[in-house]
Amino acid sequence: MALQKEKLEDFINAAKHIIESQQHDQEKLLFEVTQEDDAEIEELTKLIDAPIVEDPEKSYDLFYNGIQAFLLRILPQDAQIRKPILELKSIFLSGKEKKHIKYGKRGADSRMSYMDRMEDVIDILTQWSQTPNEYLKLAHLFLVKNKELGYIPENREISDYI
Repeated sequence: MALQKEKLEDFINAAKHIIESQQHDQEKLLFEVTQEDDAEIEELTKLIDAPIVEDPEKSYDLFYNGIQAFLLRILPQDAQIRKPILELKSIFLSGKEKKHIKYGKRGADSRMSYMDRMEDVIDILTQWSQTPNEYLKLAHLFLVKNKELGYIPENREISDYI
C-alpha cells in the first residue's frame, strides 16, 4: 500500500501547526528544516509527489526521519511526558506491547511498520495538532487507539508506561 499524498500533506500541515503553536525562536519543521530553508522544503514537496510503494527502506526512513524525528523534536525532555507517548506510539506501530510493559522484548519492530499504519499515526498527530500543547492528550489518543485495536488490555492507563 502506498503512502497517500494527502496523508503526507496532513503530516506536514500538522507539524507546521504544532510547531507554530509552540512558538520556538526558530520554527523547525520536519527533517531539520527551518522556514528559511526553501531547498529543503522543496525536497519534502518532491517526496509528496513521488509514488511511494510498500518498501521497508521507505518505511524505515519515514519512521526515523519523519515520525520519530518529529516527536523527539517537539516533545519535552520530561520522561513522564515523553516516555509514555513514545512507547504508546511504538505499540501502535508494531501492534505489540513489551513483554513486561516497561521492559522486555516486544517481538515486533515499529520501524518497519506498513505505510497504512504510519498513515494512522499521521491521523493521530493531525488530530492532536488542534491542541498541540496538551501532550497527555497525544498519549491518550494513542492509548485509546491501542485499546480499540486490542494491542493492550482495556485496563491499561498512561501511568503504566511512566
